[in-house]
Amino acid sequence: MFIPFSDDVLLDSRRAVVLPRQETLVLADLFLGMGAARRKRPDLLPASQQNDIWERLLGLLDDYRPKRVVLLGDIKPNQGTLEEDEEQELRMLFRKLQSQGREVVQVVGHPERTWGPSMEGTGVQPVDAYRVGYNTLMHRRRIFVYPRHDPPHGFWINGGLHPLFAVPITGADGQEEWLRYPAFLYTGFALVMPPFVSYAQGWEVMQPERLPRQARAWKVLGEQLAPLSLPDLPPPPESLKNLARAQGKNRKKDGRGAEPDEGID
Repeated sequence: MFIPFSDDVLLDSRRAVVLPRQETLVLADLFLGMGAARRKRPDLLPASQQNDIWERLLGLLDDYRPKRVVLLGDIKPNQGTLEEDEEQELRMLFRKLQSQGREVVQVVGHPERTWGPSMEGTGVQPVDAYRVGYNTLMHRRRIFVYPRHDPPHGFWINGGLHPLFAVPITGADGQEEWLRYPAFLYTGFALVMPPFVSYAQGWEVMQPERLPRQARAWKVLGEQLAPLSLPDLPPPPESLKNLARAQGKNRKKDGRGAEPDEGID
């Protein structure tokens, strides 16, 4: 399922943005190369989830036949060393992405510190922004503060902060329950994308009262996209506003004690 966002932007329920006039497919945080190693760790990645990633990716390539694929974010956190069968899986990914002369572009927050072993031999050099038509692709952890876009009738498409919305429902016992949904969010300044892989989920539930008045959002529910009525969405409970972020060896801090822009958002 897809929803036309503008004359040249489609939102696809497979967690992708399509720019049909530019024949461009945009994906945020395609951590496909992590799958082979993670399946052998204690926190096993279900095979069904990895198969779903491939099915959605191949389906998008077949349906839209883009001449360009833009990957927002690292291929794996910090573009680090490939483990176990990751190298074979990652090379297979790039062979598929680059088949039929297709161009592959990678946009990251800090190209100067984002080159790593996982990118060797791919022929891809990360950049910090990429213009496609009137719009500019970026990967930063920001939702409200953006540079003024030039041209003014274009906007930013950001893959670095993945929106989550908490929606109340009535449970089987009649009590109120909350479900969290990944979503596309337009703030009036930028279109913010969900991650392509579900385990790269967002870590901050959006609070509707803090969003600009012109904000719009569409929740991702399986193969469906559904608009969220933000003015009617109540504030999430305190327990859902922030999710605990797992700490790991790839989550390094910079000199100020802050975490870098890249990584699983």
